[in-house]
Amino acid sequence: MPVIARRVRAFGVLRLGAYAATWIIWGSTYLAIRTAVAVVPPLLLAGVRSVVAGGILLGWALARGDERPRRPQAAAALATGVLFFLIGHGGLFWAEQRVASGPAALMIATEHFWVLLAGSLLGVIAATWRAWAGVGIGLGGVALLVGTGAGGIDPLGAAVLVVSAAAWGVGTLYFTGPRKPKSQLYAAGMPLLGGGVLLLVASAIAGEPSRRALSDVTPVAAGALLYLIVFGSVVAFTAYSWLVELEGPSRALSFAYVNPLVAVLLGAVFLHEPLTGRMALAALAIVAAVVLVITGIRAQPRPAEALRPPAAPASTRAARRPRGKARQP
Repeated sequence: MPVIARRVRAFGVLRLGAYAATWIIWGSTYLAIRTAVAVVPPLLLAGVRSVVAGGILLGWALARGDERPRRPQAAAALATGVLFFLIGHGGLFWAEQRVASGPAALMIATEHFWVLLAGSLLGVIAATWRAWAGVGIGLGGVALLVGTGAGGIDPLGAAVLVVSAAAWGVGTLYFTGPRKPKSQLYAAGMPLLGGGVLLLVASAIAGEPSRRALSDVTPVAAGALLYLIVFGSVVAFTAYSWLVELEGPSRALSFAYVNPLVAVLLGAVFLHEPLTGRMALAALAIVAAVVLVITGIRAQPRPAEALRPPAAPASTRAARRPRGKARQP
């Protein structure tokens, strides 16, 4: 026990808590989404979740007096809101009407493949063979895990989930370095609010508000929405935004392999689904994948350093200095 305690302190309690938030809380949101979309239209549900959570975070940032983002950062936050929430969450919420939460978690797990592929092509991620092996083992683990259920996956729902996963992976690579506000509250709140507003616009265009009355919302669905707002967005998304800057996109995305395991375990508890030896093997594969991915990323420049233009040579700076003016000490 003392050895474990020392390792936890060395790793960092805050960092460990942030990983736990993305692994456990986001794993439980699939059940909450599945419960809520049975009553509330998907784009409306996702929009309300994002707008309320984003408003909470921005209000907190204003109250604390955090440094306001620059105009280019605000534009980047809006673009990230499109990728993360309009496409990512909008697609996920819509697809969970057609795909069960377990297979949905499997399809979303492909986002780690997309971020590693795009990051390697752009030269912003240096992945070793361990990281790629971890991706393969992780996808195999979640496939084994989800494969314990009966029934096929709706092709259209599966395609939408893959697009959602790709959008989240690209958004993770994009919203780093100088594009991201220094304040984590602004960095999390602005994409949430911007993407949420766009989701509500899309919901209105689709005619969703006219399909349901407020009285149709059950206490269970309302509780699921509240859980998604407070824990799924305010807590977990803020933790994820911080982890991307601290650990890098690939390590921060390790939640994709743990979330399906959490979803299945919750199904066993709340829906009395059986736990089998096949699930145990899948759990071992998922844990091994997380270890491989986290340890399989080579040292690389931090996003802010990687995206900053290189300094001009001393000779060039001297040539640009106006003549006739003495250099200030």
